[in-house]
Order: sequence, then structure tokens, then C-alpha cells
Amino acid sequence: MKNVFKNAAIVLMLAIGVSACDKEPEIEIDKDEFCSYFNMENIHKTIPYVNEFLATLPNNTSRERTFEHLETWFNSFSCNINARILWGVDLIWGQNQMRGVGIPIKDGERVRMLEVDFAIIEYRGNLIVTHSQIDGFSHIKQDAINVKTNLTQIDEVFDFINASGLDRYLSFMYPDSVNLGQIRSSLLAKSYVGQIASHLHWGPPDAITFFIELLNMHNLEYQKDWIETMKKYKLVENAQMMIQFRIPEGTGKEWETKFENLDFVHWAERSYTTHRIR
Repeated sequence: MKNVFKNAAIVLMLAIGVSACDKEPEIEIDKDEFCSYFNMENIHKTIPYVNEFLATLPNNTSRERTFEHLETWFNSFSCNINARILWGVDLIWGQNQMRGVGIPIKDGERVRMLEVDFAIIEYRGNLIVTHSQIDGFSHIKQDAINVKTNLTQIDEVFDFINASGLDRYLSFMYPDSVNLGQIRSSLLAKSYVGQIASHLHWGPPDAITFFIELLNMHNLEYQKDWIETMKKYKLVENAQMMIQFRIPEGTGKEWETKFENLDFVHWAERSYTTHRIR
């Protein structure tokens, strides 16, 4: 009987030890002040505290355990943060798995689910996501609509563009790397030009092909400059355009109907944009 109690005491001690090891790490923090940051205007102020907490976790903490620790830590505060694990289907294996941590935040009359954005770092020449620190938070808004045009001239749609468009252009300047580099450098120097992909041998053998992202083209000066640029570099539109328009949040159905009634529109559909808080 004595041995039985002795073994029970050992088991109890082990259980206490396990519980103590599993306790969340603590950092020095003004909890009332921290709770006051949980609104859209101030949520960015929590970033240093979150990173300070993540730095207390062991270096070998798995991605999933990091999510669980972060969820538990957020919900340990008295202000009822209500953080939760976010789940999604793995595109390779088709299995449901943890994909992050979400926090519901009130934004006026709406409640938005902010997702914790873990930082991207360079490791051995590659960019990877680290779960030992965060860059901030992000959320999705239905405040965009994608429009595909029929074959048309760009000046027919300039009056409607208010966000960004991706178009294909051919330059009939002599197709060599010197001209390609010169045109590319000149285009990238323009404040309204975003991403550019260029190819010497993509299209016709006597042309250089450019895929060009145009930004904020509701600006009349940008439109005028772009038309002059097309003349200077002998750029010719060679495809239907895919344009993304920014719209008031939640008005996608109304704008779908408006665009589908325009002659130059092939189809229109609601889209979403990611808004990041840093």
C-alpha cells in the first residue's frame, strides 16, 4: 500500500511538472494599455508586443504550436480578444490544416477578421515565411471588380479606369536587348507604371512584347503621357485588356450590372483586395 501511494505521488509530481512547462511565457506589459489598442485605428501598436511574445517561444516551436501559443496568449487578456485559429484546405494534399491566427476587430458598424501576417525573411538566398515574428495584420474587402474588355483602343476606357490594368503591348522598334532595356527603364521611371514583363521573342519576330501594369489611370496627365509614350516607343495594343476597378466596398453587384451594359466590356465580376496594417 505504501508503494502505491509513493507511485501516486510521483505521477502527481509529473503531472504538475508537465502543466508548468506548458504554461504560456510571460512578458512585461501594461495589459490595460494593450487591450486599448484592439481597434482599427490602433491595432498596429500591438505589433512590437506580439513580436516580443513570439521571441519567448523556443526556436524549434512548430508552425502549428506557434499558432496555438499565439491564440492562447491573445485570449489570456481580460478584454476578451477572441482570437482563433484559422483553417484552410491544403492545395497539394487536399487536407484541412491550420493556416494562421485571426482576430475579430470592430470597424465602424462592421466586424472584420484580421489575420496575423507573419514576416517574410531571406534565408540562404531564398525568401521564406518565419513564424518567429510578424509584420502586422491584413483583412479582405470586396472593393474591386475585374473587367475584361473586348478588343478596343485604350482611350475608350481611360475615362473609367481608377485602379490598375494589365495590358499587352508590342513595340515595333528594332527588337534587340538594347532597345528592350531602354524602353523598360524609361517605363519603370514613370510613377504610374507598376510591374513590367518583357520579351524579345514572345510575339512577332519584328517586335518587342511588353506586359505593362498601369496604375491610377483616372489621372488625366497620366493618360496624356501614356499616349505620348506609346507614340514614342511605337507601342501598339495587341490584346484584350483585364482591368481591375476599385469600387465602394460591397457595391460589386451594382457595378457588375453597370459594366456589362458598356460596349467595350466582355465580362465583369466582383473581386477582393487585401488591406494590410503595418
